[in-house]
Parts: sequence; C-alpha cells; structure tokens
Amino acid sequence: MVTTSSLLSRRPKSRALPWLVVTLVLGLDQLSKRWVLTALGKVGSTVVLPGPIDLTLVLNYSNAFGLVPVSGELTRWGLVVLNLAIASILVAVVLRRVTARLTTVGFAFVAAGAIGNALDRIRFGAVVDLFDASKLGFIWIFNVADVSIDIGIALLLLATFLPRFRSTCANFGS
Repeated sequence: MVTTSSLLSRRPKSRALPWLVVTLVLGLDQLSKRWVLTALGKVGSTVVLPGPIDLTLVLNYSNAFGLVPVSGELTRWGLVVLNLAIASILVAVVLRRVTARLTTVGFAFVAAGAIGNALDRIRFGAVVDLFDASKLGFIWIFNVADVSIDIGIALLLLATFLPRFRSTCANFGS
C-alpha cells in the first residue's frame, strides 16, 4: 500500500518508476504529435470534438505562453539547449536517488516534458501543439509534454508542502 509517508521517504528506491514515467510520457507525447501531423496535416486545422477540448495543429516557435521572443534559429536552439540542460539535471538527480519518491516522480514528469518539446524543436524547428481548450476560456494550445511538465510541477509542490501541512496539523492537534 502506498502511503504519504512512503511517497515522502528518502530511503533508497528503485529507479524503475521514474524511467517508466519518462518512457510512457515521451512515447505518448511523440505518438500524439505524429498522429496530429498526419491526421490534420495543415497548421491551423481543427477537429471539433464534443466536450471541452478540440484538436488544433499549431507549431509553437516560442516557449510556454509565448514568453520568449522569436528570433529564428537562436530561439530554436537556445530553447533546445535549455530544455535538454534542465532534463539532464533532473535525470542526474533521479539517478543519484537522493530525493523522496514523490519528488523523483515529479522530476521525471518535468524531464519527460522538457525532452519531448526539445525533440520537436530539433526535428521540426518548433513544438507541435494540439490540444485546444479555448471552449473553457484557455487561450493556449498545448501538448502531452506540456501537461507532463504541469503534473511534475504539481507533484513537486505537493512534495514540498505536504510535510509542512502534516507537521502543522500534528502541532494543531497537540
């Protein structure tokens, strides 16, 4: 049984779970992008689906939320280097097995997303985005790698604040 204390423990653990996360996320990310490039073909094409998400093919030459100005190849390769550097650091931390399980899995999700988007920039010169949640008022189009990074950040925040919350609850109950 998995408990919060087992997820937050720092004892030695198997490397299998973070590698499984990276492998599954990268596979799903790259397969979904390959499918949307084949199925929709033309940038800007949209498949309207029932429910809150449509599929729209977009090539993103900037980074998340368009925060980095697009300067051609400088932007492309600068973001590739940044993504791969972040992924390398996170993988090195995972390999050292010095963090709690929840933190390790969070790092794996972030690394997988960074690698997935870096692969797109290397292969296509831009990140392939496809999930369009504009029906919900969300104006950005995103992909599996982006979702993976968000999940990883959420897990890292949980790993950071859960022990503090448990400590506060324990002190409050005393």
